[in-house]
Amino acid sequence: MPPGAPSQDMMSFWGYKFETLSLLDQPWDATPREKIEGREDQVVNNKAQYCSIVRTGIGGCKLVIGGEVDAGKRPFPNPHSINKYIQTKSKEINENELLMKNSPLKTHNKNLLVWDSKPDRKEDPINWVELKTSAEIRNDRDMFKYERKLLKFWAQSFLLGVPKIIVGFRDEHGILHRLEEMVTRDIPGLVARQGKGTWDGNICINFTAKFLEWLKLVIKDEEGLWRIRRQEKSPVIEVFKLEDSGHGGILSQAFVDWRSSK
Repeated sequence: MPPGAPSQDMMSFWGYKFETLSLLDQPWDATPREKIEGREDQVVNNKAQYCSIVRTGIGGCKLVIGGEVDAGKRPFPNPHSINKYIQTKSKEINENELLMKNSPLKTHNKNLLVWDSKPDRKEDPINWVELKTSAEIRNDRDMFKYERKLLKFWAQSFLLGVPKIIVGFRDEHGILHRLEEMVTRDIPGLVARQGKGTWDGNICINFTAKFLEWLKLVIKDEEGLWRIRRQEKSPVIEVFKLEDSGHGGILSQAFVDWRSSK
């Protein structure tokens, strides 16, 4: 790490602070104004989380996946009151700088996004949103690093069915300068057209499908707890058994008994 560069812990804190100031734990109209305005003083908590469980498939393999979801978006009931509130606050602050360093980050975004909280059709994705932060892109090296990050952003949200990602771009001092909203399904095409082409979404999906098929052959009709591991910078993926029985604390015995009876 270069001298004077922020530590990994500090950058993680910036990310959690971004989430703290961007989210409410209940709908806007049900939240007291004091709580909305007091988010800049709220203590960052990286323990609170909301998990979504989805049933999906890749290739010929069906999957049940659980993962953390940052938030969902829903419409504001009274746009006039929201606009009035923003106009009042915009006179008091500089909206071009969002501080994430020693003083609390402040954000009052005029470009409020309005989604419904639940789709009308079952096949449509729930309007989850993932929040991410990344360093500003200043040169080709930064672009390469950002594209590698986009692979992780896309894979995480794609698998859980999260349709939108909001990225906050910061400088080396933790000052957030701009926000960019991305549609998850469009990210691979964006990398192919405008980026360095460091990864291909189709290759990722095809590899995952083949790997899952191979994994099913390796542990076919086998009980117990297994681990999948790839050492850092190694091209080898290892699969080995840890225990002859058990479910690693993921499945309760009550669920196993219920599922076995079906």
